[in-house]
Amino acid sequence: MDIENHAFPKTAYPKEFLLQYAKRLADGFVVVEKGRDILGYIIFDQGGHVYSTAVKLSQRRRGFGTLLFAHASQHAGERLWLEVRSKNTGAMAFYRKMGMKVVGRIPEYYADDDALIMVVEENVKDTGGTE
Repeated sequence: MDIENHAFPKTAYPKEFLLQYAKRLADGFVVVEKGRDILGYIIFDQGGHVYSTAVKLSQRRRGFGTLLFAHASQHAGERLWLEVRSKNTGAMAFYRKMGMKVVGRIPEYYADDDALIMVVEENVKDTGGTE
């Protein structure tokens, strides 16, 4: 919950939503751990829809986001797609690095911001970089 709340201060999922995702999408709710510390997570379905992904602030730019994204790409059919705030330039830069392209816009999806729909249709390869 700490990662979720820090990553999405305006729109964090409630704990109940995350528990429902964990139950409903058990194969697509993946976390990266170090010891007992959760460093990041990704939630996706078999159709390739990424519902949420985030890395703990202190662990960003160490490759964990890339690792999670590559895992989802390899386990979710032919493509991944997601919605991202149009003002979230950091996330969009990361997704572009992962090979995603903007294919649409949903006006006022986040009430105060539009969502951009981003898609990648090839499996993500090891970029060797960090997020």
